[in-house]
Amino acid sequence: MMTTKNRAFVLVSIALLSACSTNSVESLRPLSPETDWVANSSEWVFEAESVYAKATEFVREQAAVRPKDSWVVILDIDETVLNNVAYQVGLDRAGEDYSNESWYLWTQRQEASLVPGAAEFIEAVRESGGLVGFVTNRRDIEQLATEINLAQLGIHRGEDFQFLLTRADKNGVGDKQARFGVVASLLKVQGYGDVETIAYVGDSIGDKSAATDTAFFCIDQGAMYGDPCAARPGPDR
Repeated sequence: MMTTKNRAFVLVSIALLSACSTNSVESLRPLSPETDWVANSSEWVFEAESVYAKATEFVREQAAVRPKDSWVVILDIDETVLNNVAYQVGLDRAGEDYSNESWYLWTQRQEASLVPGAAEFIEAVRESGGLVGFVTNRRDIEQLATEINLAQLGIHRGEDFQFLLTRADKNGVGDKQARFGVVASLLKVQGYGDVETIAYVGDSIGDKSAATDTAFFCIDQGAMYGDPCAARPGPDR
């Protein structure tokens, strides 16, 4: 009998084969319209780059009137900075749903790609004198692999971002509000003084603070996961 872990490994393997193969495989199921849109549509690329262009314009305007290291931008990771569509392709092809087991194995492969425009935006924030932080619902047991994946894509702790907050593996709280609330204190004990969050970037409703009206820039992830922030997410809107 196939164990849960082995089944998860098979799903991730399918994702890699599906993403790399140039031949159709009749036994594999078709992609959902949402997955296909993110995986193959130039429209999705254009939209992501456009959102990041607007966010870049905003932070440069803010930087003109703020001291260096006095402001921070907080980003989600998945479908905001890291693109995991290859994982979702594997699920679609196998007719399976998300599971913690298959997701964990996917993160350990450290093979997510970048969402278009993300690296350039992070570079613009840092060059403009801002700080960058990630608040993600990846689990703490996935943090090391996540940072390695980011580094392989040219996004390094210290140089490009100052912190990465995950949730606990066991009974971890998916709501990010408490983690948003400790950002200023975290940066202060790191030596940055008083820092204000001036913008959030994410793909889901919960990727921004509910306590303020701070600017929020929404990346459309095609409604593949969670509660998308886009008013009408995905293709055929």
